[in-house]
Amino acid sequence: INSNSLGSAGFWLLGPGAVLGSSYGPTNTRLRCHLGLQTPALCELVVGGEPQCWSEGHCLLVDDSFLHTVSHKGPADAGPRVILSVDLWHPNVAAAERQALDFMFTPDL
Repeated sequence: INSNSLGSAGFWLLGPGAVLGSSYGPTNTRLRCHLGLQTPALCELVVGGEPQCWSEGHCLLVDDSFLHTVSHKGPADAGPRVILSVDLWHPNVAAAERQALDFMFTPDL
């Protein structure tokens, strides 16, 4: 059994008018895959100064170790932005490195 648990998966909702301040992930060993489920207009993700937009039914890969912000500047009746986020190992991280780093991503049991 491979015990490389890496991280998390979950649904993220962001309501109209919401802005999540600048932040960055703890490491560049993972990528975050965002699958757009509900993506109203005027929702934006800015990563490393580059604006990105979600699209319904499409995936957006994000290295969240870069400074990023999230906003939903749509009107109140636009509804929430909803994505499924899944953490993945960065493809440049070798198997031996994954095992050495596994403790960082093991969920609390």
